[in-house]
Amino acid sequence: MKSEQHYTVTKDADRLAPNWLASRINYKTIKFLYWDIDGHAELKGVKIGDEVAQIGDTVQFNGRRLSVERR
Repeated sequence: MKSEQHYTVTKDADRLAPNWLASRINYKTIKFLYWDIDGHAELKGVKIGDEVAQIGDTVQFNGRRLSVERR
């Protein structure tokens, strides 16, 4: 049985996400959300299904499913 993996979403998660999260991004059910602030994009969070993991929240992967834990 695999151990659960955790990742705390940071402002640079779109560039430094772990492989288990980055490989599942398909831009429909799992995608990065951005703010447009004064002409540049800033990461707002990661959308997983109907939930949004904002910066500071933890994304958990148990080997089959992703879930969001609030701060």
